[in-house]
Amino acid sequence: MKYYLRLFSKKLFLFIIICNSIFNIVNGTEFKQYAVPPADGWVPSEMILDRTEIPKNILLGVTIGGWNHLRHILTIANILADRGYNLTLAKRGKFLQSEQYPKINFISLGEEIDLSKDPETIQLVKEKVDVGRFKKVFKNHYAAYDSIFLRLKEISEMIKPDLFFCDTVNNEPCFDVAWLMKKPLVGISTSPLGLTHTPYRSDPIFGCKVNMENESFWERFRCEFISPLQFLWSFKSSFDNFNKVRAGYGLPSLKSPFERWQNSLFLVDNFFGYETPVPLPPLYQEIGPVLPDYFPSLTPDIEKFLNSHKRTMFVALGSFLFLSSENYAKLLQSIIEVIENNIVDGVIWANIEKYRESFPSNITLSDGRTISTSNLFDNKNSNIFMTSFAPQFSILNHTNTKIFLSHSGSGSVYESLYAGTPLLSLPITYDQPGNAEKLELAGVALTLDKTNLEVKDILNKIEKILNDEQIRINTKRLKTLAMINSKRKYRAADLIEFTLYSSVLKQKNINDENYNIEKWLFKELITPDTRMGLIRGKYLDVYAAALIIVISITFLSIFIIRKLIYIKLFKVKEGDKDKKD
Repeated sequence: MKYYLRLFSKKLFLFIIICNSIFNIVNGTEFKQYAVPPADGWVPSEMILDRTEIPKNILLGVTIGGWNHLRHILTIANILADRGYNLTLAKRGKFLQSEQYPKINFISLGEEIDLSKDPETIQLVKEKVDVGRFKKVFKNHYAAYDSIFLRLKEISEMIKPDLFFCDTVNNEPCFDVAWLMKKPLVGISTSPLGLTHTPYRSDPIFGCKVNMENESFWERFRCEFISPLQFLWSFKSSFDNFNKVRAGYGLPSLKSPFERWQNSLFLVDNFFGYETPVPLPPLYQEIGPVLPDYFPSLTPDIEKFLNSHKRTMFVALGSFLFLSSENYAKLLQSIIEVIENNIVDGVIWANIEKYRESFPSNITLSDGRTISTSNLFDNKNSNIFMTSFAPQFSILNHTNTKIFLSHSGSGSVYESLYAGTPLLSLPITYDQPGNAEKLELAGVALTLDKTNLEVKDILNKIEKILNDEQIRINTKRLKTLAMINSKRKYRAADLIEFTLYSSVLKQKNINDENYNIEKWLFKELITPDTRMGLIRGKYLDVYAAALIIVISITFLSIFIIRKLIYIKLFKVKEGDKDKKD
């Protein structure tokens, strides 16, 4: 009887807990952190980090690219600046965001490159992403190594940084100067590609899909072996010359561009759900999407336009790359016709004024009418707003912005996903085709082909995005993921602080003959297999021994069974013979 009473009490208690949980869920009740101790005598678990011994100088290195390559570094740097660190940004050109980041110092690496006049970039803009085309791009990139390296070294000797925080795109000088000065470095990138090998993850740079899950055997074989080897071969000579230049500065030869990253902390500004899920070792920390806490607000004229147009399309193709004149004309024609067909009722096109000369003087519509381009740029059409500046996030976050026509740069993608605005992607080059493909796989976008841009296709895809219920649902899912994961930028700042603190604890060993700064700083994050060698690290010796044992037992078992069968048959035959005798 007592047993049944105890059982009934347990069941009743469990039932009460379940009912209470359901009640909380239905009524939206959330678990709350106590502002005051829940009981007398309890003490708070405050995190009080003593920063008095932590070195404070950090050098931020960005050698190429627009806002997309500055966004994550500046956002994390701003958090560190609020914690009392001294940060200096080294980049080409001017620091246009200096008012937004007043605590970050700036030193120029030299004149900014005008990519609109670079013949290799022009070809990349016009043609599909091609491994052979990147050969010349790499050659030009490595040719500029000397000037950036020497300038960055000069800056480093002047400000004496305790840590280098480097964007990884075309930024070998930043990693090399850090190595030369025996200072810790932290890398950051928007993609895990090149960090860790995953067979089912590839990239359009190789002429492959970002996700190889549904590809044929031949495609998987080509993208795993043939295309990567072609890619490596395409810049082998340039990389060999690059190593010779580096040797002149006392730097060791590299076997691949990724070698310098292997024992360094690497921050991946990305998040699974948008990015193809891949296993990452502890040294590579996923901390994206990194977005600032504050964005510029809507200007009065843009706010007025958005409030008066309930179905607005926002167009922004970045500040770093551009389209061909032919594609600009087709895009402008599409913008006019998408309004006339009542698919949307307004269009805002940002950052286009500087490319005004690339447009024809007149646009001929599908019905034969001719529209003056200058009238559109002068905003004489009340439904089209052209602007040289646009507060992108504030526009995307406005309730009347229904679709975003974008080049699919990572910053634009993250802002759009965070705001919950579906995209029509028009990727131009570099990582943008891969980003566009990931967006389409996530079900939040459709993609246009820059080499085959057609007005009718643009209009059809805009209409489909606006009316597709599944795209709307997927956009909400990705918006939730983007919001949740956007808080990880504080973890990125924490990891950089840990790196600085760890470095000061081992400074006494800086002159040790076998001292390796990266292996000491990140020993908690470096997996044991990297120190065990290929055979022991992959347990190949253990698996080989196990295989030999299994094979031996199998053969021994077969031998014994055959022997027993033979003996049995032999005895049967002997018995039969004896009976006959």
